[in-house]
Amino acid sequence: MIRVSDITAYLKCPRMCYFLNNGHELIKEPNVDYVQRLLLKELALTYGSALMTGDTLSALNNELDRVSEEIRVIYRSELAGVDDSALANAASGVRNWLGDICPNLSYDFYALPCESDTALRSDKFGLAGSPDKLITIGDELVPSIIKAGSMPENGVWKSDRVQLTAYAILVEAIYNRVVTRGFVEYARWGTVREVTIKRHERRSVLQLRDRVRKIKEGFMPEKPRDAPCERCGFKGICDVKSTLASRFF
Repeated sequence: MIRVSDITAYLKCPRMCYFLNNGHELIKEPNVDYVQRLLLKELALTYGSALMTGDTLSALNNELDRVSEEIRVIYRSELAGVDDSALANAASGVRNWLGDICPNLSYDFYALPCESDTALRSDKFGLAGSPDKLITIGDELVPSIIKAGSMPENGVWKSDRVQLTAYAILVEAIYNRVVTRGFVEYARWGTVREVTIKRHERRSVLQLRDRVRKIKEGFMPEKPRDAPCERCGFKGICDVKSTLASRFF
């Protein structure tokens, strides 16, 4: 079974996907930016309820206090090396962004009924994953993902589009409904962007699934020229020679 997270890892770097599927733990430096992203991801799950209170800024400040207290429970291993002072500094940075986030939050979007972290699995397609939300719009079930990183000037990042398409395929397989769109929630700005699910990205998901399957069988892919090596937790072990089969990647 190929996880959607395997596909997103492959898009970052095929070698990263290889190491994650061969018993190696990804080591991330718990810097301020990383901790802020974790806080934002959790806080974004409360944007809707905060918006409904009528005093969104006050509600989000209260939610940030709660999230800051609970974040270590949710991300126990990821925050193991972060002390209370560093966590407080990260939370302070997020708090400074709330005034910019609140005006961008859309009542029309956040009033829609949804379920969070719904586990999806299709034996037919050999895929599994959990979108951050499954939103009900009339007869539609629409996947939505929350991103705490940067936001492109227009549209969404390619990796976000591919990830949404993978979830769309899963929703269609499980619920027998055609999925024509999805959403990306860029938490740092409180901005939601709609994505049309396109034919060529459906094809791309299936191709990437097959490539990841070969990696799970033991083939090591070549490292791409634009691999994010400086920010990769596997850079210390990534000097292993590729197998002959890596040519196929």
